[in-house]
Amino acid sequence: MGTGGSRTTDMFADKESSVHLLAMTEKKIDKLGLKIAQQKNSHKKIQDTWAKNQVLFASIPALKPINGRITSGFGMRQHPIYKRRIHHDGIDFSAPSGTKVYAPGNGVVQYTGYNFGYGKKVVIDHGFGYKTVYAHLSKSLVKKGQKVTRGDVIALSGNTGISTGPHLHYEVHKNNRKINPSAYFFDTFAPESFLTAKPASKQNNSNS
Repeated sequence: MGTGGSRTTDMFADKESSVHLLAMTEKKIDKLGLKIAQQKNSHKKIQDTWAKNQVLFASIPALKPINGRITSGFGMRQHPIYKRRIHHDGIDFSAPSGTKVYAPGNGVVQYTGYNFGYGKKVVIDHGFGYKTVYAHLSKSLVKKGQKVTRGDVIALSGNTGISTGPHLHYEVHKNNRKINPSAYFFDTFAPESFLTAKPASKQNNSNS
């Protein structure tokens, strides 16, 4: 009797221990599943952020739009025609008529047409609050709604509108506020240098 009772007690104890172990294992599996789900979610967020940043970096107007010398900076200046001090909303590049004008970042052409003061004009919407304006052009090479990539030729410089000579007037807008374009590119880095480096970069990526 004593021996049989001990075995029964042991069996119940073993069952209780097994049930407890099973419950603990289920809890651990649940916790592990939750951690995996959290890690997947975190990994997806990282991937989404990385992808968004790649688009942002490609869209920022970081390329000099024309191969020319800056002749008038951003800010207050004596207007060459009106002969009074007014704010210059962009920068001017000296360039012969017909000089190629490049898209400084990826975007969509928002406007192409003629404006009395700006002459022939192109506006690109780069997203993320960025827009760029190109004025006094001799010719636009893009259409409204057209997608452009950094380095694409979008126009030819000229002397249209209110202008004292052939040049490109260039503006950068951020969230509808006009800002200094010089902060976004290296003046010594010609757009042609970017174009020659671009194919080499693509080839290196394909070989890696």
